[in-house]
Amino acid sequence: MAELSVLIVNYNTWRECAHAIASLRQHGPTRPDGSPMPFECIVVDNLSPHRDPALIAAVEHELRLLAEQQRDPQAGRLILHTENGGYSKGMNLAYAHARGRWILISNPDLLFGPGLVDRLHRQLLADPRTGIAVPKGFWDDEFYGHLPPNTLPTLYDAWIMVAAEYSQALSRWHARRLCRQWMRVWDAERPLALPMMSGCLFLIEREFFDRIGRFDERYPLYYEDSDLSVAIKKAGRTITQVPDAQLVHFVNRSGMSDLETMWTRHHHSRAEYYKKWYGLLGELTLRWTGKLVKSKRLARFRRFTPQPPFVDLGASSQRPQLQLGRHCERYLVLMSLDPRFYLAAGAYGSGDRWTLSDGAFRLFVNAVFYFAVYDLSGGRFERLGTWRYHCLSHLGQPVPPPAPPPPGGPAP
Repeated sequence: MAELSVLIVNYNTWRECAHAIASLRQHGPTRPDGSPMPFECIVVDNLSPHRDPALIAAVEHELRLLAEQQRDPQAGRLILHTENGGYSKGMNLAYAHARGRWILISNPDLLFGPGLVDRLHRQLLADPRTGIAVPKGFWDDEFYGHLPPNTLPTLYDAWIMVAAEYSQALSRWHARRLCRQWMRVWDAERPLALPMMSGCLFLIEREFFDRIGRFDERYPLYYEDSDLSVAIKKAGRTITQVPDAQLVHFVNRSGMSDLETMWTRHHHSRAEYYKKWYGLLGELTLRWTGKLVKSKRLARFRRFTPQPPFVDLGASSQRPQLQLGRHCERYLVLMSLDPRFYLAAGAYGSGDRWTLSDGAFRLFVNAVFYFAVYDLSGGRFERLGTWRYHCLSHLGQPVPPPAPPPPGGPAP
């Protein structure tokens, strides 16, 4: 009988899902005494538009190998859902088939490394205050680039972000505040209680998961992790990051495959979250902050320019090269799709320049990226500049540059 159930919801990420299961087989969990822990993996496909038979067969093959490895015909299961009712509903369907005492919620676009599950499990056993255990997240398999910890949505943050739209000084203060919070998480060498979890992977005990209500199906995509974070803390437990449990997460591969659906469901989930936890005040906050952000009358007051000194690296299929202008004993590079840097990955380095490794660059997508560098030498926290870079490579493959606008400006 499985002691651990690994639950995955898939949507257009068949290749990533097959690789995740293969890494799970390779680095399966063990008990505290070192013996193998029986486990299972249940994958629910949320009616992916692309159900290529060869891709489905690859996932089924990995699940079959897992079941054979476990000597349990029920240990590897693929459920082809007949609807896409959202991530929460798909995950609850997987949970309905789970048999384990320990529940590992996992995205399909990640890799399991040696000891990852074991270290999360040890944390739950060692500290009864821990409601869920989460790993340190990295966006590359060299464990170089840190993923940003999630920020719990609150009324305060909703208003701060809107006010920052009208004040560049406040926007920069908010970005620095977030960066210092992220560094505290990235630099942690001991188990650390977090204000919010990341839903890409976490371990929880079945009894506690049932007690806090599992996934709320009102959230079709996103904000289910925010909702669970609030529920966990209200139950008197902690969200604990285990520093030596390291996860490689390739971030939002499902969302990138269907951007329109992703944003529609994101906005719906955001509204449900503020309504559930803040009631009428939450609904009014979203209504008024939305009006302030979209108001055409106030548009002239919402000007934003990247913090100087600013360097535009242009468009290229080659790795970006940042020249820092001075030697730094230690620096932090932030990488973001947002020029305000409210959500950014981070990497540490030293020297007077920075670039990516070939392996890390192969994970970049065709998008406009912004970089900010902070000199941390001798306890400093000094911003050296901002760089803009248009990546003409997508997951390792060059892409053509965008077509120039027609004469006379954009077509109507």
